[in-house]
Amino acid sequence: MNLSLERRFGFGRQADFLVLAASWFAFGSLFETVQTPAPLFTAWVFLTTALLVLLLDAIGYFDRYTPQPELSSVLSLLIALPLSAFAARWIIAWMSKSPLIPYREVLRASIWVGVVFELSQWVIFKIHHTTGRRWTLATCILPEELDALRNQVEQSDASWWIQVQPVNVSTEQSAQLRGHETLVISRGAVHDLGNYPQFLMAHLRGQRIIDVGQLLKEFRCRLDLRNADAWTFLLSSMHQSFLIRFYFNLKALFEPFFALVLLFALSPLLITVAIAIYITSGRPILYTQERLGYRGQQFPLFKFRTMSVKAEDTGPQWTQKDDPRVTGLGRLLRKTRIDELPQLLNVLRGELSFVGPRPERPEFYRILNEQIPLFSLRLLVRPGITGWAQVLQGYAASIEECKTKLEYDLYYVQNMSPALDVRTVVNTLALMIRGNSGQ
Repeated sequence: MNLSLERRFGFGRQADFLVLAASWFAFGSLFETVQTPAPLFTAWVFLTTALLVLLLDAIGYFDRYTPQPELSSVLSLLIALPLSAFAARWIIAWMSKSPLIPYREVLRASIWVGVVFELSQWVIFKIHHTTGRRWTLATCILPEELDALRNQVEQSDASWWIQVQPVNVSTEQSAQLRGHETLVISRGAVHDLGNYPQFLMAHLRGQRIIDVGQLLKEFRCRLDLRNADAWTFLLSSMHQSFLIRFYFNLKALFEPFFALVLLFALSPLLITVAIAIYITSGRPILYTQERLGYRGQQFPLFKFRTMSVKAEDTGPQWTQKDDPRVTGLGRLLRKTRIDELPQLLNVLRGELSFVGPRPERPEFYRILNEQIPLFSLRLLVRPGITGWAQVLQGYAASIEECKTKLEYDLYYVQNMSPALDVRTVVNTLALMIRGNSGQ
């Protein structure tokens, strides 16, 4: 259950659809470069908008709780806009056999619509902020769960428009629950729904009810290992439908080909980096390290060397923040993720995927598997060059940080889908552009 789509601004898909459609029409009327007949242009606008809303919903554009535009969401919009517009243009042109808006105009219109739509989001947030309108979470949860929810709302910078309001179901006050409130309950606090007909009545009148654990998982985009076991992990996992399984089988089949294409396309950059490493710190240029892959198989992971040659003379060590072993050039390569590009060779060999949990070193795996529950589950999927934990948490330098990283990895395993892969790639691109993706 996703709450952000309905409650983030107080309006949902219908308003998004209208704003986007109005933006396309505004482009056609303000810029006299569109030579498409009005009926065909109208059909193209509505089809483009429908495809765009579906695509943005699928890749998680709407899954945010704060008004500030994020680079990852802007990139998602910039990717989805032309894709939807081109697809709709092709469908309409094929059905009507008539020329439509040129592709160059489609790109110009996509930029226009992206700017207008992001501005509309910001304006709506400002209106809600000025008028004091807030999203109320009426909670019937344990005290420690209430503290965790309030802390998470604070950490998400959403406290100015999300109000957490405990309710006492043992009093008549609970019968006055308002329809716009979202009811947050937990099994520990509401162990017998038969004693609380108010909640059942709220459900029958269409009021949203969600478990606090599910809500916290949405906020954090990760599991909570303190309340997780293999049984609840399995029951909460996304159903792997035929289309999702087909996607991952197709992904495993075509990824080596895409890796080969990228190796050729990026060869000038790879050669330049190799020369720079040789000049600044000598050989070796590539660094190989044993990692655990799919179902525990060991394989050599290739990376550009970013540390001094004697970095691990005393044995394997976790990477620290501002690690003194990292060279000056290595720090730049880590921030931009360029040091990971040789792992395209691992994808070519079938040892890595483009997206998946980062493979762990065998020395660390033995330690972490003994101390962290469910750690072995991350071996059930093929590891990746980039992953959900990598973009949202970064490197882990201690057992506690490894626990947090595992919570992100298990969230990915639990919700594996094409949409989550796209979100991971978009967030990776955002990190590379900002240059803060490595330690």
